[in-house]
Amino acid sequence: MRITNIGTDYIGISEDNIDNVYPLLQRIHLIKLKFKEPTEEKIHRIIEEFSQTNRYVVEDNIRIYNSILKNTTKKYYVENNVGDSLISFFRRNNKILLNTRRLSEDESTFVFNNIVDILKNIEVILMDYNNYEKHCDILNEWTGNVIIYKENKWV
Repeated sequence: MRITNIGTDYIGISEDNIDNVYPLLQRIHLIKLKFKEPTEEKIHRIIEEFSQTNRYVVEDNIRIYNSILKNTTKKYYVENNVGDSLISFFRRNNKILLNTRRLSEDESTFVFNNIVDILKNIEVILMDYNNYEKHCDILNEWTGNVIIYKENKWV
């Protein structure tokens, strides 16, 4: 498992902050593209400015992001939204960032009761700190990325 820290390893970029985000000397592990109106120009600008970053996260406008990113060597993950059916979300998407904070109570219970099987099908998971503590032994054996929500830190 690799802990992915919000704000240093995982940042979000949108129209609101695109002009104020400066590439850091280190590589950003994941960049969440949160453009209200994604364009090829905006996405290529981010790819050029953060040339060491190879992994992105999207949660909407998936077709637009796919059409742009498929012509690059960059990988992207689709993050689930509140109200997405867990089963259909998994069926529709290949690369997933599972945000357990956005699941219904029943779906969250199911995920954490079946965490070993769920981790076999994803590469990135976002969870509350208390769930991380409960499952850290299993997560330590996993090769994916864990983003921990703690102390009101959110992307």
